[in-house]
Amino acid sequence: MSGRRPPSSPPPARRHAADRDALLRAALRAARAAGTVIHRGFRRLEAGDVRAKGLNDFVTRVDLEAEAVIREVIAARFPGHRVLAEETGGQASGDGPLWVIDPLDGTTNFIHGIPQFAVSLALLENGRSVFGLIHEPLSGDTYRAAAGGGAFLNDRPIAVSRTADLAGALGATGFPFKAPALRPAYARAFAALLERCQDMRRCGAAALDLAGVACGRFDFFWEAHLLPWDFLAGKLIVEEAGGRTGDFAGEALSLRTGSVLAANPRLYPILQAEIGGHFKAQRA
Repeated sequence: MSGRRPPSSPPPARRHAADRDALLRAALRAARAAGTVIHRGFRRLEAGDVRAKGLNDFVTRVDLEAEAVIREVIAARFPGHRVLAEETGGQASGDGPLWVIDPLDGTTNFIHGIPQFAVSLALLENGRSVFGLIHEPLSGDTYRAAAGGGAFLNDRPIAVSRTADLAGALGATGFPFKAPALRPAYARAFAALLERCQDMRRCGAAALDLAGVACGRFDFFWEAHLLPWDFLAGKLIVEEAGGRTGDFAGEALSLRTGSVLAANPRLYPILQAEIGGHFKAQRA
């Protein structure tokens, strides 16, 4: 009888670390490949490269090409994973891991030659965000987080701000340009906040605004109408950086279109009460 022991499985902690490393490698490869497509196409759009797909909503040839290369990387590395992407859709219902992708968040900026846009990738398991990555093609900066593992800008840990007074807070926001019915409530909330906070910025790419909250550049971000691929990666990155996220009613963000509020934990309840009060009629 041989005295050799049968091979044993690696400990759970080691397996989980290996899984996280595999996710990170694949997500980085996908995002950088998409970033190369985007960088190459920036300020080089031609007639016919842009089309409208809805009210104030556009898609370019570059969006579609970037999404295709992301899908190729995911399919090659994780053939059993599902994908839900902004431009070509997918199947949100069902079992198994789900990637939620925005290949080019900030398309309007991209079309107009404004250098503020990003690739956004989120991975959900059983409806829960487990990995998020936001990649800025022009700078090469990458924000990422895995559930329980902290948040990083490139390889440096990041954290939300410690601002406790709204009077000293710098916020970011986005106009509800795809939802005209929300504009009156948004205008009231914006005016009220502008009276109380230091200032606000409107940069045009929700993923980067959320990344800005995660690394402390902004103290808060709010927008009245976002799609899940706009915010799910940023949601996890903000939370892993020590921040709080939710909708204007204070409910958890999920795989649905809705309002988004993200802030450091000191400001979050103040902002939720202020903003939420202006949108009660829309929830009734």
